[in-house]
Amino acid sequence: MATLAPNLGDTARAHEDCPHFDLDNLRVALEDFDVVVVGEVAMVDGAPAIEPEVYLKGSAVTGALALDDASECDRADLPAAGTRVVVALRREAGAFQWPVPAALFVVEGGTATNGAEPPLSLPEDDLVSRIREVSGQYAVLATDPSEGASVNWLGVVLPVALAAALILGIALVLLRIWHRIEPE
Repeated sequence: MATLAPNLGDTARAHEDCPHFDLDNLRVALEDFDVVVVGEVAMVDGAPAIEPEVYLKGSAVTGALALDDASECDRADLPAAGTRVVVALRREAGAFQWPVPAALFVVEGGTATNGAEPPLSLPEDDLVSRIREVSGQYAVLATDPSEGASVNWLGVVLPVALAAALILGIALVLLRIWHRIEPE
């Protein structure tokens, strides 16, 4: 498997402020990351990035998530462009910190495998389900403007406006009757 960047695990030292990813304690692990996505590795302007398909945690935004390789944390081997991954990322100075080995799962044949020592492999569906149970999120990006949120004028706005006008009319009639009974 070709890699986009060498693993600098030998030279990079893990620091206490580096993110930790542990499936056994997933709730605490996800607090360490800003975004968890299912996507593809891509090259954007000559730099590695992740093209998200699905957001499992974090704000879903369009466009590639650029990776910053200036981190002093252990870094995962990034697979070749076009490879599907499930990855947890931490935002850092306008980009995303290069993923740690345990937080980058390469998906091949429906199986997700990370780069931890020893590597952890599990079905992609199981990994996504476990993350969704904790984050409560599964956001798929719209592929064109017609899939975005819109206002249903005839099905929602018009009936609600008519109902509000009817209720206001009934209230005014009842108020008029009440003033005839009790003018003061």
